[in-house]
Amino acid sequence: MSAPLTSLAAEAPAAAPPDAAFLPASAGLIPGPAHPIPWRALLGDVLLDADSWSALGCMTKVRRCRAGDRVIRRGDAAVSMLALCEGRVAARAPVTGPLWLDLHTAWLDGRYEDDASVASSSALVMEWPMAVAVLWLRQQPLVLEALVRAVSARLRDARDAITGLTTQDATGRVAAWLLAQAGAAGELRLAERKRDVAAQLSISPETFSRTLRQLADRGVLAVQGYRIGLLDRVALLALARCR
Repeated sequence: MSAPLTSLAAEAPAAAPPDAAFLPASAGLIPGPAHPIPWRALLGDVLLDADSWSALGCMTKVRRCRAGDRVIRRGDAAVSMLALCEGRVAARAPVTGPLWLDLHTAWLDGRYEDDASVASSSALVMEWPMAVAVLWLRQQPLVLEALVRAVSARLRDARDAITGLTTQDATGRVAAWLLAQAGAAGELRLAERKRDVAAQLSISPETFSRTLRQLADRGVLAVQGYRIGLLDRVALLALARCR
């Protein structure tokens, strides 16, 4: 006669614990916290264990700055990698966080070449001192790779900007700038004077204003003072890509 099911279950061996060698490589790894430092925006999809994220948070400093405060002073020695966690900063061009403000100068033991000041009501700036970053990064190849990718992206953007200045006419430069500033939004508000924007695009203020009027007359833009609506993004893309 067959044994009762209860006795069979009692005799069955306990399941062996999973072999650590077959656990997923990401076991125990988590993405970076979003506050106060938005690590995912700065480093991408890097996964680290909780202790590593805690160590990274301990070696960085975050400071709240008010409108007009200078977050980078030209000529100062660069001793930290700098990131804008939130807010808007005006340097050569206005930028909105989260992004790296300066990722390369400290690696070169250099001095900052430009001033940068807070252009929003406030901004949150992160400093990552090189004195502690270099030693830690030697043990963190994934984070180091993410930093290299970030520097490479900035280099690509700089190359594209130079290419645009040397190959695009004024209309193409303005179109490309408007698309970059607006992002996915349907309109933008100029946060700086038109002459400062014109200087970034290497055109005169008169040419910048005239180009905006011409694009508005063609139905591509709607311009009301410092507010600019993007009515025809396809046309703007075509102008930006025209060589």
